[in-house]
Amino acid sequence: MPTTYQERFGKNDGLIHAYADDNSPRSSEIQYLYDAIKRLKARRVLNVPFEGSLIKSVSTDEQVTFADFVVPATLRGWNILKTDFGLTGIRRNYFDAVISIAGIHHLTDQEQLEFLVATRKTLRVGGRLLMIEVTTDSPTSRFLDGFVGNHTPTGHVGNYLKDDFVRMVEQAGYQEIRRKTVVHEWLFRDKEQLYAWMTKFFGVSVPKQDLIAQVDGILGINKRKDCLTVNWPLDFVSAQVERTPRKRSSLHRLDKIGRSRQRASSSARRKAAASYR
Repeated sequence: MPTTYQERFGKNDGLIHAYADDNSPRSSEIQYLYDAIKRLKARRVLNVPFEGSLIKSVSTDEQVTFADFVVPATLRGWNILKTDFGLTGIRRNYFDAVISIAGIHHLTDQEQLEFLVATRKTLRVGGRLLMIEVTTDSPTSRFLDGFVGNHTPTGHVGNYLKDDFVRMVEQAGYQEIRRKTVVHEWLFRDKEQLYAWMTKFFGVSVPKQDLIAQVDGILGINKRKDCLTVNWPLDFVSAQVERTPRKRSSLHRLDKIGRSRQRASSSARRKAAASYR
């Protein structure tokens, strides 16, 4: 069983606050998604779970609605809608796009399916689900479950994307599903910023040299002329709500035609067989 969303975030308001504070090291994650938003010319965007600071850093003309499963009273100013995995209270058939960033690996398989179905219902016809998430047996999952899990009070066990996740998205009712791995680069001024930001973002308590060694060993730290980058692989998933809903009557007519052809074929075979008796 994964560490539940409530266990991870409900017991530590500081982790939710980390998403409201400076997240500039992760700018490549949101820029990748927002490039897709711009191409779609999406205006009404739902972000769930909450990624306030990251969204605000790139959002310009979009009307963004924030929602989360845990909403601390101290973040009242963000106007975050409190919801559940079925997105209760979120407007249906309304949004052009739903953005979800590494938020569903604390949900079970059934909860993930419930969430995906709910996102589809919030989208208008032709709307898009745009998400990035951790995959099973990746450097990111090993860092979270290994290093972070061992140094945070809540622990960390994730239910990461499996090989058949596209099938789950299809089961939720989406079409035109695409999935690919993207290695994002988290950007830091120096090791001091890396340490200060990561300890807050992940809620870990560990000496700086240990954190630096683990980040470098599991994820990789790249030294550039004036900064450091950390590799953060995630899978990008894009899926579309059906543009032209299938007509049941047409399907029924095709079924009737098919059954009629089967009966005619069976009758012809019986007659043919009888002529050789």
